[in-house]
Amino acid sequence: MKLNINNFKINSAALLVCTALIFGGCKKALDLQPLDSYTEKDVWTDPKLAQVFVNNIYNQAVLAYQDGGFGWGAQTDELYGNFNWTNENLYVRGEATPDNQTSGSLNHWNKMYASIRYSNIFFANIEKVAGAEVAVNTMKGEVHFLRALAYFELLKRFGGVPLIQKVYDVNDRTFNEKRATWTETKDFILADLAEALKTLPAVYPNDPDKGRATVGAAMALKSRLLLYAASPYFNKSNDRKLWEDAKLAAKAVIDFTGVKYALYGNAGNRTYNKTFLDFFNPEIIFSRVYSGLVQADRYNTVSRDLSPNGYNGYSAYNVVQQMVDDFEMADGTKFSWNNPEQAKNPYLNREPRFYETILANNQQFKGRLTGFFEGGDDSPQSPYSPWNASKTRYCVRKMVDETHDWNIQDYDATQWAVFRLSEIYLNYAEACSALGEDGEALTYLNKIRTEKAGLPVVSGAGAALMEKIRHERRIELCFEGHRYFDIRRWGIAEIGSEDAKGVVIRKQSNGTFTYEIMTVQERTWVPSFYYYPIPRTEIQKNPGIVQNPNYN
Repeated sequence: MKLNINNFKINSAALLVCTALIFGGCKKALDLQPLDSYTEKDVWTDPKLAQVFVNNIYNQAVLAYQDGGFGWGAQTDELYGNFNWTNENLYVRGEATPDNQTSGSLNHWNKMYASIRYSNIFFANIEKVAGAEVAVNTMKGEVHFLRALAYFELLKRFGGVPLIQKVYDVNDRTFNEKRATWTETKDFILADLAEALKTLPAVYPNDPDKGRATVGAAMALKSRLLLYAASPYFNKSNDRKLWEDAKLAAKAVIDFTGVKYALYGNAGNRTYNKTFLDFFNPEIIFSRVYSGLVQADRYNTVSRDLSPNGYNGYSAYNVVQQMVDDFEMADGTKFSWNNPEQAKNPYLNREPRFYETILANNQQFKGRLTGFFEGGDDSPQSPYSPWNASKTRYCVRKMVDETHDWNIQDYDATQWAVFRLSEIYLNYAEACSALGEDGEALTYLNKIRTEKAGLPVVSGAGAALMEKIRHERRIELCFEGHRYFDIRRWGIAEIGSEDAKGVVIRKQSNGTFTYEIMTVQERTWVPSFYYYPIPRTEIQKNPGIVQNPNYN
């Protein structure tokens, strides 16, 4: 097998631009070995080439933007997908089956198992690399983490899955790998993370290595996994031990001394989006960064993709009205359309994160006021690419770099936060609340509210406090890929399938606006959608796999 590594940065997993460089073979080139191509033997005798092999596993396992967040949000009460980029409409319309899981969807069964296969190839060969013990041990830690991440991506989509450690090759004609249980899959992931923690560094000394897996990344994945395991849908008996495990895993990240993570960016002083735009800031535990050197469409074009049509943007993901309405008022009270004053001007005196997260009508953006009202520059009646207008009349502002001019170049360097400290604080608060440790839960909930949101503190206990923590996750972590899985692990997935709402805005002669709620997309809830279907083609190849419940 020839391994082509042309155009890929050997020493950087931070600048991961999607290529087919190392995992694709070309039969026409088998008799040739150009200067930019290497044999399999070459790779496993040179630590730098082995690192390139590892770098490409990141490409498979570490998901971002539409794959890591927006596509999931468009299957919930967060977003409407304007162009169905990830085939989310199959789910929101109740039409997903084992037969229509295309490569463009978020199913990713094949993609994650490709990552696992190359991880297993790595482990089968890495001992051949001699004379670079430190580098080899670090790579082992990276690949244990990446394989754990790939299995976690499978677990949250499908439940328990086959746990493959063998490297299948062309001589293998039959497959009869059985599905492990949810708990067995969880334990396999934990075992990989335990191995990763033995050899991963807390930090990398060289800037080009930022973006590679660290101790903090492995601990953060463990925190998320154990929170899922403790949650009501997977913990029917409400086993306190599972909540204790989740609490301790989150606190381990918070107390980690190898790196001092800290909250970064506060909506109260309009620095909230620095959390996403300032690369490798103190809140970021693990992120995927895309270079601004070449276009990676829909990944380093995110500012263009999310912005309104009147700015030559795509409005690719539209915030639904239910999400808009859940942002609090500036004083911490709930917004209500039944309040005449609030209904008259629904975007006035909202909490600071509202203005950093959502782009609504008549807001300052890139030098002018937005015009989502009927006939406005950012409306479906606009003369500027009306086909790209937001159907809900809202766009995503979170993660958008307003200083970038995508009319000159539509791509720029971008960062997707895979794990950040705000999530860990909320993981910890949720586990503490479940254990009845209300004071500790409130401490970390209010850190988010005061240090990230610019909001007053809250009080509460018991079920009321848990509801406030869930609300805070909805707001603080919106569009980051959490909501879809949160409402499933809480056992309330159907609330994400309410019809997607938007608003019709009309400008009056005196300059004021009127608002009328409308339905943008009718949605259908199907109980089997707690899990994705396993593609039928995979079951045909491996009869040992049992399909998820209620899929034909």
